[in-house]
Amino acid sequence: MKADSSSNPFGDLLLALARKDVQFIVAGGVAAVLHGVPRVTLDLDISICMEEANITRFLKLMKKLGLVPRAPVPAETLIDSVARQKIVREKHAVVFTFLDPDDPLRHVDVFLTEELSYERLLEHTGVQMLDRHRIRIVSAEYLLKLKKAIRPPREKDELDIRVLSKIVRDRSD
Repeated sequence: MKADSSSNPFGDLLLALARKDVQFIVAGGVAAVLHGVPRVTLDLDISICMEEANITRFLKLMKKLGLVPRAPVPAETLIDSVARQKIVREKHAVVFTFLDPDDPLRHVDVFLTEELSYERLLEHTGVQMLDRHRIRIVSAEYLLKLKKAIRPPREKDELDIRVLSKIVRDRSD
């Protein structure tokens, strides 16, 4: 499937990330939509490579795009692996959220946990093209596995599971 920035409300964010050579993987609702799940999502869930140079490129882009941390925590906290682990352990955070104070529908969630790390997800991705840029997306099969692991599942997760199951089944036939 080829992604289309004109029909994807997150296309501008994906293109900006790709143009700045940020190593990232699309997961969550946007990945589900790109695999063919007909649903609305209100955020862009990504896993980024947590190497300092990559995080620095990502943070510069977030600042340029006017996206700021939702929590009262400096964005540079992402660079420090000990600080990231502390946020996960003490705050039970799964993501670090960046949002646009002027547009609440424009926000990016960066995965913090080891289970959703760039390195862990990388082997379970495919590539889609978006305006001549390669975008890594969690495979439909692995996204289905991740959705099935959510406890308790939300209504939108149950919908995703039903549709992704059909998509995976149809692809294997």
